[in-house]
Amino acid sequence: MSQHCPFCGSTENQGVYDNDTLCSKSSNLNPCDPCKRLAELDIQIIKAREIVREMQREAQRLKSEMNCSHDHLIHRLPPEISSYIFQLCISRKPSADARYTQVALSSVCQKWRQIAHTTPQVWTTVFLPSSQHNALSVPRWAQEWIDRSGQLPLSIGLFIKSEPNYYSVNRDVIAVISQCSSRWRDLTYQGPTSSLSYLVGDSQGASQLQTLKLDVYGSRSTRQFKLGYFKPTPTTLRITGLDLKSVVIEWNNITHMQAGHVSADNCWELFRIAPRMTHCQLKNVLDINAQDPFPRPHTPILHPTLQVLEMSLTHYSFGLVLNNVSLPSLKSYMSDVGGGYLETESLISLFLRSSCSLQTLTLSSVRISVADLVDLSRATPDLRHLDLKSYYRSGADVTERIFRCFSNAFTITSTDSETNQALFPQLQSMTFKGAMPIDWKLVSDIFGSPSDVCNLRRRPLRSFTLSSVKAQPIDDFIIDKDTLRRMLLLVAQGIELKIEQEYPSIDALQRSIEFHAHDSALGDSLRDPNRLGEE
Repeated sequence: MSQHCPFCGSTENQGVYDNDTLCSKSSNLNPCDPCKRLAELDIQIIKAREIVREMQREAQRLKSEMNCSHDHLIHRLPPEISSYIFQLCISRKPSADARYTQVALSSVCQKWRQIAHTTPQVWTTVFLPSSQHNALSVPRWAQEWIDRSGQLPLSIGLFIKSEPNYYSVNRDVIAVISQCSSRWRDLTYQGPTSSLSYLVGDSQGASQLQTLKLDVYGSRSTRQFKLGYFKPTPTTLRITGLDLKSVVIEWNNITHMQAGHVSADNCWELFRIAPRMTHCQLKNVLDINAQDPFPRPHTPILHPTLQVLEMSLTHYSFGLVLNNVSLPSLKSYMSDVGGGYLETESLISLFLRSSCSLQTLTLSSVRISVADLVDLSRATPDLRHLDLKSYYRSGADVTERIFRCFSNAFTITSTDSETNQALFPQLQSMTFKGAMPIDWKLVSDIFGSPSDVCNLRRRPLRSFTLSSVKAQPIDDFIIDKDTLRRMLLLVAQGIELKIEQEYPSIDALQRSIEFHAHDSALGDSLRDPNRLGEE
C-alpha cells in the first residue's frame, strides 16, 4: 500500500516510508520547506568541512614552522651533518631498539623524515621479527627498509616462528632478503629448520658476509645453510643446533667461533678446518655423534692461532675434546662443568702438551681440591689472572682449605723445592666465589705481611675479590678488628680488596667499618691510614 510523505504527499517510493529522503529526490513536485532548509544546510556543511580541512593544513604548516623554529640543531645544520648524526644513532646489531630508532627518526617532522629516508646508512640494519600482530606487514616494510638502504652492505636479523600460520609469511620475508644476499654483511637467523631451507640467496654475486649467526631447532638431519653457487667467507660464526657439515661456508677465514649443543667430534673437527680461529666458545658439548661422526684424530690436532677457549661441558666430554688438541698460542681458558669434578689431568695435559703461556684461567661451577690447584699452578707458571667459582653446594671448609693453600705459599723462593714454591707465582688478580663465612684472617694472609707488599719476591697479587656463592646473614660479614686493620692497611698500600655478597648486596669491609665505628682507636686509624701500621 502506498504511503504519502507527511510533508509533500509524494507516493513515488511504493511501500517505503523514509523521513531522511528529500522529497525533491523522490518526486517531481517542488520540495517542502524542511527539505529546502536541509539541502541548504548540507551545502553549508560541505563548505564548513572544506574550511576545517584548510585549517588543518594550515595547522600542519605552522607545526612544521614550529619544528624549524624550536629545533636548534637538525634544522640549522647542513643536511650532510644531520645525516651523519642520524647514522651515529643506529646500531649495527639488528634489534628491536635499532628498529625503534629508525622509526623514531622518521616520525619527528617532515625535515627529519626527509633526512632519514634519504640517508641509506640509517636503513642498513634490518630487524625482522615475526609476531602475531605484525606478521603480514613484515614483508612489505622489509622491502621498504632494503630499498632505502641503496646498495650498501646490510646487517639483517631474522627471528621467525614455527607455527603453521606463519609458513607463508616466513617464505615471503626470506624471499625479500634473499634478493639482496650479495649485500649481506651480518646475518642472524633464529627459527625452525623448515624456514632455514629457504635461505638460498640470489646467486647474483660473491658474498661479503662477515658475521653469520644461526640458531635453529628441529630435525638435525634436514638442516643445512647453503647460499647458491657461492660459499660465504665469514670471520665470525655462531651456530646452535647445527653440525659443521650442515654449514656450507669457507672455514679458512673463521677467527671467532661460538657453537652450542655440538658433539665432541664436531669440536675437534672445528680445530682442524678453521686454522685461523683465535677465539672459540663451545657451549653444552655433547658426546660423540652417533650418526656419521667425524673420525677421531690419531694424534692431537695442532691449532697454532687459538688464543681464547671457553667451554661448558660434561665430565665425560671434557677429555674427549681436550685430549685431541694442542694449542700453543692459548692465552685464556674458561671451563664450566656444571658442578662436576674438574678433570685436572686432561686440562694439565693440554697446557703441558701445548707449551702455552697461559695468562687467564677461569673455572666456573667446579668441585676443585687443593691438590688440583697445586698441579695447575705447576702447569701454568705464567698465569696472571685467576677466576674460581666453586660449586654452590661446596661448604665453607673448601673455601678455607683453598685460601690456606694460597696463604702458605705467597712468596717466590730461590730453591727448586716444590714444597716451597709459591702457588701461581706470577698471579696479579684473583676472583673467588665460594661459600662463607670463613676465617677472615686467611684472606689477608694471602698477601702475606703488609710490610711485604713491595717485596719483589712476593707474589705480585694486587687485586682480590671474594664473593659469596649463596645468600648469607649480614652478621656473617663482620670482620674482626685486628684482621680489619690489616686489610685496610693493604688497601692503603694500593691493594684492591673486595669482600662482598652480590644479592642482597653487602660490602663486608664497609659493613665492618660501620660495625666497629664505636671503637675510638680503630676510628682514629681509619681517619689516618698511617696509624694502622703503627698499631
